[in-house]
Amino acid sequence: MNGGAVKVSIIIVSFNAREILRDCLVSIRRAELGFNYEIIIVDNNSIDGSCEMVREEYPDLMLVANDQNKLFAAANNQGADLASGEYLLLLNSDTLVDRGNIEKLVRFLDDAPSKIACVGPVVLNDDKSRQSAGYALPSIAERISMVLYLNRLLPRFIARRVLPAGIPGLYEADHQVGWISGCCMLIRSDVYKAFGGLNEALEFYGEEPEFCMRLDRKGYETWLVHDATIVHLGGKSSGQEYAPFLHDQVGAMRRYSTLQQHTVGLRTSIIMSRIVLATAWIKYLLFGKKTRAYFRMAIANEKAVIAYMKKLL
Repeated sequence: MNGGAVKVSIIIVSFNAREILRDCLVSIRRAELGFNYEIIIVDNNSIDGSCEMVREEYPDLMLVANDQNKLFAAANNQGADLASGEYLLLLNSDTLVDRGNIEKLVRFLDDAPSKIACVGPVVLNDDKSRQSAGYALPSIAERISMVLYLNRLLPRFIARRVLPAGIPGLYEADHQVGWISGCCMLIRSDVYKAFGGLNEALEFYGEEPEFCMRLDRKGYETWLVHDATIVHLGGKSSGQEYAPFLHDQVGAMRRYSTLQQHTVGLRTSIIMSRIVLATAWIKYLLFGKKTRAYFRMAIANEKAVIAYMKKLL
């Protein structure tokens, strides 16, 4: 955070996560990032003293203290409006940054053609096991690939050619994906702002695949930088107050259908759900009793999803 042009604007959205946010900020400082950066904290009306902690311990940071919970997309867009960096780093408050990893993302974008607009690292759990390494964009081909485990059944050299970009388990190098986890996304600032940022019509679900799909439709690419990592503690940035919101089944169905409307469309999504439903029935009949309860639940869920989305057509 020396003088000169800002290379990266780090935007951290937080909600009732004071201690986790503090740990995240400490990890950023300890990482000694090798470029000029600014940190913008957007607090979604926390009541746990998060804002007070930032003001007292990090007075040099930019803090936006919302008087209501604006959720993930709108809060990140608020931060982007204030950002002056060439790149935006959307970073969850429940992440821990290790030295050198953010630099790898920055160097990749510096060297990449302009059509590569968004990059991310391999996401690790607290025990350093892999949590995610990018995903394919939702589509009929993606759903068939996943339910039939084609990434495991096909030889890798064939799977890389015929399966959608981002299907897990096929690469041990930097590669194009459909979308990456929103816990750590490095995005060209001008592209983010030109696209209007994250979609605020989505309620705390699916912002990353929807944004990356918009990029894809305009010819931009999203990549995974294979030797860069981030530790994601997994959902702890949400705070316990989100629990009723996240476990409301009617709300979950509404959020899911809204995401489908903004990505593949309801008709295609129904076809995708029918693929999952048919596969669940086959597995229910073929596999042993120990797994039948799981597949009964999957069948019931897909039936409910299809019925809900049919009503919206």
